[in-house]
Amino acid sequence: MAKIIAINRKYFTVFLSALLVCLLGIAGVTLWKTTQASANGAVPEVKMLGVAVEPGSFTQDLTYGTVTIKSSQVINANKFDLIATVQNTTGGKMTNIPIELEVSLVGDDKQKVSKIGTLPSLDPGATARVAFREIKSLGDAAGKSATDGQHKITLRVKPNVEGGITQNTEASFFFNVDSTVKSPSGNK
Repeated sequence: MAKIIAINRKYFTVFLSALLVCLLGIAGVTLWKTTQASANGAVPEVKMLGVAVEPGSFTQDLTYGTVTIKSSQVINANKFDLIATVQNTTGGKMTNIPIELEVSLVGDDKQKVSKIGTLPSLDPGATARVAFREIKSLGDAAGKSATDGQHKITLRVKPNVEGGITQNTEASFFFNVDSTVKSPSGNK
C-alpha cells in the first residue's frame, strides 16, 4: 500500500525561507571575513620600494617581424647594474639581511644567473639600497627576435631568524635586452 504524505505549504514555505536566510547569512559572513583578511593583508617585513637599472632602461614599443610588444622595458646594453631599494617595516632592528637576485631568460630554464647580497643592518622604518653590479644579459633580441632577449629578474629577501627576519619576500619584473634599440634620448 502506498502512503500519502501531506505537506502543509505554509510550513514548508516558512522552513525554506528560514533556510535561505541562514545560507545567505553564512555567505555574507564568509565574504565579510575574506574582505577583512585581504584589506588587512600581511605587510612584508622587508618591503621592496623600487628597482633601478644602470644604464637606464626605457619603455618602448618593439616590433619583431609581425610581433609587436607594447610598452616593453628595454635595456640596450649587454651588462647592467641593478639597484634595489628596500625598507624595514617592522619595529625591530634587522641584521645580516640576505637578498638574492636571480636573472633568467624567459622560455629557457637552463639559463639563470644568481647573486647573493647581504645588508649588514637595517633600523626600524629605515631604507637601504642593495646594488648588484656587472650582471651579464643572457640573451639579446638583436632587432630580430621577440623572445631571445626577454629576461625575468626576481629579487628575494630570505628569512634569517637570528637577524630578525622570518618572512620570505619576493618581487619580479620583466625586461627585454635589445642592443639595436636606441634610447629616446639618443644615447646607446
